[in-house]
Amino acid sequence: MKIIFLDIDGVLNSETYEASRNEECGDGYIDLSRVKLLADIVNTTGAKIVLTSSLRIEWEKDSERCDRDGKYINQCLDRYGLSIMDKTPFTSFFAERRKEILSWISNHRSEVESFVILDDMNYGWGELSGRVVITDPLSYGLEEEH
Repeated sequence: MKIIFLDIDGVLNSETYEASRNEECGDGYIDLSRVKLLADIVNTTGAKIVLTSSLRIEWEKDSERCDRDGKYINQCLDRYGLSIMDKTPFTSFFAERRKEILSWISNHRSEVESFVILDDMNYGWGELSGRVVITDPLSYGLEEEH
């Protein structure tokens, strides 16, 4: 199976979006135009989404166990027919995201055909660097060029 390891902040939102959103009109912190681009990738590749964002502590496979942010993430993705398959393990806020992704891959080795990482930070990805797409959190996050 193909996997998209997904960060949220800086990928599905940006400082540009944050400056323009209207909370009084119900605009949330996820830019739905970026979710549409993610849906285009998923629909083209058939990839499954694994959440790597720090917001993953708010998300559970059982949607009833999600807190407010987890439910919000699900609602935003569901607008474009997307869902999260799983999340990487959370060890601490100071853990290396690279190690968390490698741990997930190790636990699902026989299932993973290929993968890509969508993130806005260059965490020192090491051996994963060829599979990382770095978005610009200052402009729009995920863009068509990605």
